[in-house]
Amino acid sequence: MARRLSRRAGPEHPVLFLDGDDIPEPVRPPVPRAAAALTPYLAVLAAADAVPLDELDARSAGRTVLVGGERRPPEVSYGAEALLDDGTAVVPLVLGRAPSRALRAALATRYLLVTGVVREVDGVLAIEATEAADLKALARDWSARR
Repeated sequence: MARRLSRRAGPEHPVLFLDGDDIPEPVRPPVPRAAAALTPYLAVLAAADAVPLDELDARSAGRTVLVGGERRPPEVSYGAEALLDDGTAVVPLVLGRAPSRALRAALATRYLLVTGVVREVDGVLAIEATEAADLKALARDWSARR
């Protein structure tokens, strides 16, 4: 009986890893760092009722949201066009099947105001962008009108 319950490597108990060096590192989400950079745009984001990214959770999937933040280049671990950082969290931005050229061009700007649908992509919450605007230009126009 003791032999059957042993943890020795053998045909019944294959070895997955020889030592700790073989164990892959878990994918860690990127650290948000855009809080200071977005300070000039906080009034515009508040006026637009933008949702902070840290408020999005699994219950948000399928919901259309308006979010704003700084665009960061995509990381290899995420299959996304870019990452959006609002200082509270970092969320991948993905595109639908046939995105317009205007949407692709708008997503190339550094500071974005994005309307999109929250989706779960490969176990990670992402925003599928449907519209995007340059947050810097919107802030400039909004402050000129005030």
